Amino acid sequence: MLGWKISLVYLPVGSENDWTTAIHIAASEGDVNMIIELLNHCPDCRDMLNRNNQNALHVSVLNNQDKVVCFLLDSDKCDSLVDEPDSHGNTPLHLLAASGNHVPKLINNPRAKKMSFNKQNQTPLDIALSYKETTKKEKLMEDFCSIGRLGKRDFEVKRKYEYMHNPNDEMETGVKMQLREDDKDKAKKADQTKVKSIMKVAQIHIVVATLRMTVTFTAGITLSGGFESDSDGDQGMEILIRKTTFRAFIVSDAIAFTCSAIAIFIYFLMADESRPPHLEIVNKLYDLVGIFQCLPMFAVVIAFATGMLATLSHSLGLAVTVCLIGCYSILLYFLAFIYIIRYRDESKMMNISERQEC
Repeated sequence: MLGWKISLVYLPVGSENDWTTAIHIAASEGDVNMIIELLNHCPDCRDMLNRNNQNALHVSVLNNQDKVVCFLLDSDKCDSLVDEPDSHGNTPLHLLAASGNHVPKLINNPRAKKMSFNKQNQTPLDIALSYKETTKKEKLMEDFCSIGRLGKRDFEVKRKYEYMHNPNDEMETGVKMQLREDDKDKAKKADQTKVKSIMKVAQIHIVVATLRMTVTFTAGITLSGGFESDSDGDQGMEILIRKTTFRAFIVSDAIAFTCSAIAIFIYFLMADESRPPHLEIVNKLYDLVGIFQCLPMFAVVIAFATGMLATLSHSLGLAVTVCLIGCYSILLYFLAFIYIIRYRDESKMMNISERQEC
Protein backbone atom coordinates (compact mmCIF):
# COMPACT_ATOMS: atom_id res chain seq x y z
CA MET A 1 0.00 0.00 0.00
CA LEU A 2 2.88 2.38 0.75
CA GLY A 3 4.44 1.54 -2.61
CA TRP A 4 1.16 2.49 -4.26
CA LYS A 5 0.54 5.70 -2.31
CA ILE A 6 3.12 6.90 0.20
CA SER A 7 0.89 9.69 1.47
CA LEU A 8 -1.12 7.08 3.43
CA VAL A 9 1.49 7.42 6.17
CA TYR A 10 0.34 10.97 6.87
CA LEU A 11 -3.39 10.23 6.61
CA PRO A 12 -5.22 10.94 9.91
CA VAL A 13 -7.81 8.39 11.02
CA GLY A 14 -10.85 9.22 13.14
CA SER A 15 -13.29 12.06 13.69
CA GLU A 16 -12.58 15.77 13.97
CA ASN A 17 -11.65 15.74 17.66
CA ASP A 18 -10.42 12.15 17.90
CA TRP A 19 -7.83 11.21 15.30
CA THR A 20 -4.45 9.52 15.02
CA THR A 21 -2.02 8.19 12.39
CA ALA A 22 -0.54 4.86 11.36
CA ILE A 23 2.68 5.15 13.39
CA HIS A 24 0.71 5.96 16.56
CA ILE A 25 -1.50 2.90 16.06
CA ALA A 26 1.57 0.71 15.50
CA ALA A 27 3.20 2.15 18.65
CA SER A 28 0.08 1.52 20.76
CA GLU A 29 -0.08 -2.11 19.57
CA GLY A 30 3.67 -2.72 20.06
CA ASP A 31 4.22 -3.58 16.38
CA VAL A 32 7.95 -2.82 15.94
CA ASN A 33 8.05 -4.37 12.45
CA MET A 34 5.34 -2.02 11.22
CA ILE A 35 7.17 0.98 12.66
CA ILE A 36 10.37 -0.10 10.87
CA GLU A 37 8.44 -0.38 7.61
CA LEU A 38 6.88 3.05 8.04
CA LEU A 39 10.21 4.68 8.87
CA ASN A 40 11.91 3.02 5.90
CA HIS A 41 9.38 4.56 3.51
CA CYS A 42 8.89 7.88 5.34
CA PRO A 43 11.60 8.67 7.92
CA ASP A 44 9.98 12.00 8.79
CA CYS A 45 6.73 10.32 9.97
CA ARG A 46 8.44 9.76 13.36
CA ASP A 47 7.74 13.44 14.16
CA MET A 48 4.00 13.22 13.48
CA LEU A 49 1.63 14.13 16.31
CA ASN A 50 -1.87 12.88 17.14
CA ARG A 51 -4.85 14.86 18.47
CA ASN A 52 -3.11 15.36 21.85
CA ASN A 53 0.14 16.55 20.25
CA GLN A 54 1.75 13.25 21.24
CA ASN A 55 4.44 11.53 19.21
CA ALA A 56 4.99 7.79 18.84
CA LEU A 57 7.14 7.66 21.99
CA HIS A 58 4.33 9.24 24.04
CA VAL A 59 1.87 6.62 22.79
CA SER A 60 4.21 3.66 23.36
CA VAL A 61 4.85 4.79 26.95
CA LEU A 62 1.12 5.25 27.60
CA ASN A 63 0.42 1.69 26.42
CA ASN A 64 3.41 0.14 28.27
CA GLN A 65 4.99 -1.02 25.00
CA ASP A 66 8.57 -1.27 26.29
CA LYS A 67 9.88 -2.87 23.07
CA VAL A 68 8.72 0.09 21.00
CA VAL A 69 10.19 2.54 23.54
CA CYS A 70 13.58 0.81 23.40
CA PHE A 71 13.49 0.64 19.60
CA LEU A 72 12.76 4.36 19.24
CA LEU A 73 15.44 5.30 21.76
CA ASP A 74 18.02 3.15 19.94
CA SER A 75 17.55 5.28 16.84
CA ASP A 76 19.58 8.49 16.77
CA LYS A 77 16.99 10.16 14.55
CA CYS A 78 14.32 9.68 17.23
CA ASP A 79 16.19 11.48 20.03
CA SER A 80 14.08 14.58 19.46
CA LEU A 81 10.99 12.66 20.65
CA VAL A 82 12.30 12.34 24.22
CA ASP A 83 11.77 15.91 25.41
CA GLU A 84 8.75 16.89 23.30
CA PRO A 85 5.73 18.02 25.40
CA ASP A 86 2.18 17.08 24.49
CA SER A 87 -0.89 19.32 24.76
CA HIS A 88 -0.73 19.06 28.59
CA GLY A 89 3.00 19.76 28.71
CA ASN A 90 3.87 16.15 29.55
CA THR A 91 7.02 14.64 28.08
CA PRO A 92 7.34 10.86 27.65
CA LEU A 93 9.14 10.85 31.02
CA HIS A 94 6.10 12.44 32.71
CA LEU A 95 3.87 9.73 31.22
CA LEU A 96 6.32 7.05 32.33
CA ALA A 97 6.13 8.36 35.90
CA ALA A 98 2.31 8.36 35.73
CA SER A 99 2.20 4.75 34.53
CA GLY A 100 4.52 3.55 37.30
CA ASN A 101 6.44 1.50 34.75
CA HIS A 102 10.24 1.22 34.86
CA VAL A 103 12.16 1.73 31.60
CA PRO A 104 15.81 2.58 32.43
CA LYS A 105 16.67 3.39 28.83
CA LEU A 106 14.24 6.32 28.80
CA ILE A 107 15.22 7.53 32.28
CA ASN A 108 18.93 7.51 31.40
CA ASN A 109 18.53 9.12 27.99
CA PRO A 110 20.76 12.24 27.73
CA ARG A 111 17.96 14.41 26.34
CA ALA A 112 15.75 13.56 29.32
CA LYS A 113 18.28 14.93 31.81
CA LYS A 114 17.07 18.48 31.73
CA MET A 115 14.43 19.48 34.25
CA SER A 116 10.95 19.58 32.69
CA PHE A 117 7.64 20.84 34.06
CA ASN A 118 4.21 20.19 32.62
CA LYS A 119 1.37 22.71 32.60
CA GLN A 120 0.51 21.75 36.20
CA ASN A 121 4.09 22.71 37.20
CA GLN A 122 4.94 19.09 37.98
CA THR A 123 8.16 17.19 37.38
CA PRO A 124 8.14 13.46 36.62
CA LEU A 125 9.07 12.76 40.24
CA ASP A 126 6.13 14.85 41.47
CA ILE A 127 3.80 12.69 39.38
CA ALA A 128 5.40 9.47 40.62
CA LEU A 129 4.94 10.54 44.25
CA SER A 130 1.21 11.09 43.76
CA TYR A 131 0.48 7.44 42.91
CA LYS A 132 0.12 4.40 45.14
CA GLU A 133 3.23 2.56 46.30
CA THR A 134 4.34 -0.28 44.06
CA THR A 135 7.62 -2.09 43.54
CA LYS A 136 8.07 -0.55 40.08
CA LYS A 137 7.26 2.91 41.40
CA GLU A 138 9.86 2.61 44.18
CA LYS A 139 12.49 1.59 41.63
CA LEU A 140 11.47 4.47 39.38
CA MET A 141 11.73 7.00 42.21
CA GLU A 142 15.12 5.64 43.24
CA ASP A 143 16.39 6.20 39.71
CA PHE A 144 15.00 9.74 39.63
CA CYS A 145 16.55 10.61 42.98
CA SER A 146 19.92 8.94 42.31
CA ILE A 147 20.35 10.73 38.99
CA GLY A 148 19.40 14.06 40.64
CA ARG A 149 18.43 16.00 37.56
CA LEU A 150 15.02 17.34 38.46
CA GLY A 151 16.02 20.82 39.66
CA LYS A 152 16.01 22.62 42.99
CA ARG A 153 13.36 20.33 44.47
CA ASP A 154 15.61 17.25 44.19
CA PHE A 155 16.99 17.49 47.71
CA GLU A 156 13.60 18.02 49.36
CA VAL A 157 11.93 15.25 47.39
CA LYS A 158 14.77 12.87 48.10
CA ARG A 159 14.50 13.60 51.80
CA LYS A 160 10.76 12.89 51.66
CA TYR A 161 11.37 9.65 49.86
CA GLU A 162 13.92 8.55 52.45
CA TYR A 163 11.39 9.32 55.23
CA MET A 164 13.49 12.07 56.82
CA HIS A 165 12.03 15.01 58.76
CA ASN A 166 10.21 17.55 56.66
CA PRO A 167 8.09 20.50 57.85
CA ASN A 168 5.39 19.51 55.36
CA ASP A 169 4.92 16.04 56.87
CA GLU A 170 1.54 16.95 58.39
CA MET A 171 0.29 18.28 55.08
CA GLU A 172 1.55 15.17 53.29
CA THR A 173 -0.19 12.96 55.87
CA GLY A 174 -3.43 14.86 55.35
CA VAL A 175 -3.21 14.34 51.61
CA LYS A 176 -2.63 10.61 52.10
CA MET A 177 -5.63 10.41 54.46
CA GLN A 178 -7.77 12.17 51.86
CA LEU A 179 -6.60 9.77 49.16
CA ARG A 180 -7.45 6.81 51.39
CA GLU A 181 -10.93 8.20 52.07
CA ASP A 182 -11.45 8.68 48.34
CA ASP A 183 -10.38 5.08 47.73
CA LYS A 184 -12.85 3.90 50.36
CA ASP A 185 -15.66 5.87 48.73
CA LYS A 186 -14.81 4.40 45.35
CA ALA A 187 -14.78 0.89 46.84
CA LYS A 188 -18.20 1.48 48.46
CA LYS A 189 -19.65 2.71 45.18
CA ALA A 190 -18.23 -0.30 43.35
CA ASP A 191 -19.78 -2.63 45.97
CA GLN A 192 -23.15 -0.87 45.63
CA THR A 193 -23.06 -1.31 41.85
CA LYS A 194 -22.26 -5.03 42.14
CA VAL A 195 -24.97 -5.59 44.74
CA LYS A 196 -27.53 -3.81 42.55
CA SER A 197 -26.65 -6.00 39.56
CA ILE A 198 -26.96 -9.15 41.69
CA MET A 199 -30.34 -8.07 43.07
CA LYS A 200 -31.65 -7.38 39.55
CA VAL A 201 -30.85 -10.98 38.61
CA ALA A 202 -32.38 -12.16 41.90
CA GLN A 203 -35.69 -10.49 40.99
CA ILE A 204 -35.98 -12.78 37.96
CA HIS A 205 -34.91 -15.82 39.98
CA ILE A 206 -37.46 -15.23 42.72
CA VAL A 207 -40.28 -15.13 40.13
CA VAL A 208 -39.12 -18.49 38.76
CA ALA A 209 -38.86 -19.98 42.26
CA THR A 210 -42.36 -18.73 43.16
CA LEU A 211 -43.90 -20.21 40.00
CA ARG A 212 -42.16 -23.53 40.58
CA MET A 213 -43.33 -23.57 44.20
CA THR A 214 -46.90 -22.94 43.08
CA VAL A 215 -46.78 -25.70 40.46
CA THR A 216 -45.32 -28.30 42.84
CA PHE A 217 -47.86 -27.35 45.53
CA THR A 218 -50.71 -27.82 43.05
CA ALA A 219 -49.30 -31.15 41.82
CA GLY A 220 -49.01 -32.41 45.40
CA ILE A 221 -52.56 -31.44 46.36
CA THR A 222 -54.40 -32.54 43.18
CA LEU A 223 -53.01 -36.05 42.86
CA SER A 224 -53.90 -38.02 39.73
CA GLY A 225 -55.30 -41.55 39.63
CA GLY A 226 -58.38 -41.11 41.85
CA PHE A 227 -59.21 -42.34 45.34
CA GLU A 228 -60.52 -45.57 46.88
CA SER A 229 -64.33 -45.59 47.18
CA ASP A 230 -64.71 -48.80 49.19
CA SER A 231 -66.18 -48.54 52.66
CA ASP A 232 -63.30 -50.45 54.22
CA GLY A 233 -60.29 -48.90 55.93
CA ASP A 234 -58.73 -47.68 52.64
CA GLN A 235 -61.59 -45.40 51.71
CA GLY A 236 -60.35 -42.03 50.46
CA MET A 237 -56.78 -43.25 49.91
CA GLU A 238 -54.96 -42.62 46.62
CA ILE A 239 -55.34 -45.58 44.23
CA LEU A 240 -51.71 -45.40 43.00
CA ILE A 241 -50.20 -45.13 46.49
CA ARG A 242 -48.88 -48.71 46.39
CA LYS A 243 -46.82 -48.11 43.21
CA THR A 244 -43.13 -47.33 43.68
CA THR A 245 -43.11 -44.88 40.78
CA PHE A 246 -45.96 -42.89 42.32
CA ARG A 247 -44.17 -42.76 45.66
CA ALA A 248 -41.06 -41.50 43.84
CA PHE A 249 -43.24 -38.82 42.22
CA ILE A 250 -44.51 -37.67 45.62
CA VAL A 251 -40.99 -37.53 47.13
CA SER A 252 -39.44 -35.65 44.19
CA ASP A 253 -42.36 -33.19 44.14
CA ALA A 254 -41.86 -32.55 47.85
CA ILE A 255 -38.12 -31.97 47.30
CA ALA A 256 -38.85 -29.47 44.51
CA PHE A 257 -41.37 -27.62 46.71
CA THR A 258 -39.04 -27.48 49.72
CA CYS A 259 -35.98 -26.31 47.75
CA SER A 260 -38.03 -23.62 46.03
CA ALA A 261 -39.30 -22.39 49.41
CA ILE A 262 -35.73 -22.31 50.79
CA ALA A 263 -34.58 -20.32 47.74
CA ILE A 264 -37.30 -17.73 48.32
CA PHE A 265 -36.31 -17.40 52.00
CA ILE A 266 -32.66 -16.88 51.01
CA TYR A 267 -33.72 -14.14 48.59
CA PHE A 268 -35.41 -12.42 51.53
CA LEU A 269 -32.10 -12.53 53.40
CA MET A 270 -30.28 -11.12 50.36
CA ALA A 271 -32.72 -8.21 50.24
CA ASP A 272 -31.99 -7.44 53.91
CA GLU A 273 -28.21 -7.58 53.39
CA SER A 274 -28.37 -5.27 50.37
CA ARG A 275 -29.38 -2.30 52.58
CA PRO A 276 -26.67 -1.25 53.40
CA PRO A 277 -24.81 -3.35 50.84
CA HIS A 278 -22.63 -6.18 52.18
CA LEU A 279 -21.07 -7.52 49.00
CA GLU A 280 -19.38 -10.59 50.50
CA ILE A 281 -22.54 -11.77 52.29
CA VAL A 282 -24.71 -11.13 49.22
CA ASN A 283 -22.24 -13.07 47.03
CA LYS A 284 -22.24 -16.05 49.40
CA LEU A 285 -26.03 -16.06 49.61
CA TYR A 286 -26.25 -15.82 45.82
CA ASP A 287 -23.94 -18.83 45.40
CA LEU A 288 -25.97 -20.76 47.98
CA VAL A 289 -29.32 -19.94 46.38
CA GLY A 290 -27.95 -21.13 43.03
CA ILE A 291 -27.79 -24.64 44.48
CA PHE A 292 -31.38 -24.46 45.70
CA GLN A 293 -32.45 -23.25 42.25
CA CYS A 294 -30.84 -26.18 40.41
CA LEU A 295 -31.95 -28.95 42.79
CA PRO A 296 -35.71 -28.32 42.41
CA MET A 297 -35.32 -28.20 38.62
CA PHE A 298 -33.87 -31.71 38.65
CA ALA A 299 -36.55 -32.81 41.13
CA VAL A 300 -39.31 -31.43 38.90
CA VAL A 301 -37.98 -33.39 35.92
CA ILE A 302 -37.83 -36.57 38.04
CA ALA A 303 -41.35 -35.92 39.34
CA PHE A 304 -42.60 -35.56 35.77
CA ALA A 305 -40.94 -38.82 34.68
CA THR A 306 -42.09 -40.87 37.66
CA GLY A 307 -45.60 -39.42 37.45
CA MET A 308 -45.85 -40.44 33.80
CA LEU A 309 -44.64 -43.94 34.64
CA ALA A 310 -47.23 -44.26 37.38
CA THR A 311 -50.19 -43.06 35.32
CA LEU A 312 -49.16 -44.76 32.04
CA SER A 313 -48.15 -48.11 33.52
CA HIS A 314 -50.56 -49.98 31.22
CA SER A 315 -48.70 -48.61 28.16
CA LEU A 316 -45.07 -49.22 29.04
CA GLY A 317 -43.69 -48.10 25.66
CA LEU A 318 -45.47 -44.76 25.79
CA ALA A 319 -44.46 -44.23 29.42
CA VAL A 320 -40.75 -44.89 28.70
CA THR A 321 -40.85 -42.60 25.65
CA VAL A 322 -42.37 -39.73 27.62
CA CYS A 323 -39.87 -40.23 30.46
CA LEU A 324 -36.90 -40.15 28.06
CA ILE A 325 -38.19 -36.98 26.44
CA GLY A 326 -38.59 -35.34 29.85
CA CYS A 327 -35.14 -36.41 31.10
CA TYR A 328 -33.54 -35.12 27.90
CA SER A 329 -33.56 -31.61 29.44
CA ILE A 330 -31.07 -32.70 32.12
CA LEU A 331 -28.75 -34.08 29.45
CA LEU A 332 -28.91 -30.83 27.50
CA TYR A 333 -28.13 -28.86 30.65
CA PHE A 334 -24.96 -30.85 31.35
CA LEU A 335 -23.88 -30.58 27.71
CA ALA A 336 -24.31 -26.81 27.83
CA PHE A 337 -22.43 -26.67 31.15
CA ILE A 338 -19.48 -28.63 29.71
CA TYR A 339 -19.46 -26.41 26.62
CA ILE A 340 -19.27 -23.25 28.76
CA ILE A 341 -16.39 -24.67 30.83
CA ARG A 342 -14.44 -25.58 27.68
CA TYR A 343 -15.10 -22.17 26.16
CA ARG A 344 -13.79 -20.44 29.31
CA ASP A 345 -10.66 -22.62 29.32
CA GLU A 346 -10.01 -21.90 25.65
CA SER A 347 -10.45 -18.15 26.15
CA LYS A 348 -8.04 -18.22 29.11
CA MET A 349 -5.46 -20.11 27.03
CA MET A 350 -5.87 -17.60 24.20
CA ASN A 351 -5.38 -14.68 26.59
CA ILE A 352 -2.25 -16.30 28.04
CA SER A 353 -0.80 -16.96 24.58
CA GLU A 354 -1.54 -13.36 23.51
CA ARG A 355 0.23 -12.00 26.57
CA GLN A 356 3.22 -14.24 25.92
CA GLU A 357 3.40 -13.04 22.33
CA CYS A 358 3.27 -9.41 23.50
